[in-house]
Amino acid sequence: MFDKKCLRMGLVTMGAAVIASFLPALYLYFAYGVIPTGADIASLFSMMAASFAVGWLVQPITFYPALGIGASCLSWTTGNVADLRMPAISAAQKAAGIEAGTPEGNVLSAMAAATTNVVTVAFLTVITVVGSGLITLLPEQVTAAFSYIAPAIFGAIVVDYAMKNLKANLPLILSGFLVYIALKAAGLPTVWITLLVVITGMLVSRGVFTLQAKKDKPAP
Repeated sequence: MFDKKCLRMGLVTMGAAVIASFLPALYLYFAYGVIPTGADIASLFSMMAASFAVGWLVQPITFYPALGIGASCLSWTTGNVADLRMPAISAAQKAAGIEAGTPEGNVLSAMAAATTNVVTVAFLTVITVVGSGLITLLPEQVTAAFSYIAPAIFGAIVVDYAMKNLKANLPLILSGFLVYIALKAAGLPTVWITLLVVITGMLVSRGVFTLQAKKDKPAP
């Protein structure tokens, strides 16, 4: 029942967000007559797709088991899923001792995603007002370290989930690492490497699950 209500409300709110995203462009058109040509729109879309198309496919599939329906609707509406929503959801589930993908885990992930949205809006409001001037006052060594924030967050999430079932996750990590090294040496673009590593991980996970299920199956 909870998931059905979240899905119904999520479709409405996400649809409203899609419509609202066009309002600035509509205002510019009706107020000032400014509108890009079809060629400009196609060019911009192709550039966006080249950078993010893999993420459009991979991230919803990858993060859904931990997010659930409610948190998925909240997270994909506001964005920053990997950087902000997933670490908060993972930490909340770990602190509460609740497994991801369970009904309880889905409720908790929705609460965690909603909390991060509120905190993000409040924090960004403050940063927008005073942050630009504050950052210029920080030493260069501090600002240079900002580039390591995302890798540190991803590393913490990977370790947290891997340790829950190291025996099952170790083949997944090793296969992903080997595929990455091989494809990187072959000179493939990063977007294709990301997609193929994720597909490899899905296949390896399925294989590990199948083998484990056969071992656990009671003898006739």
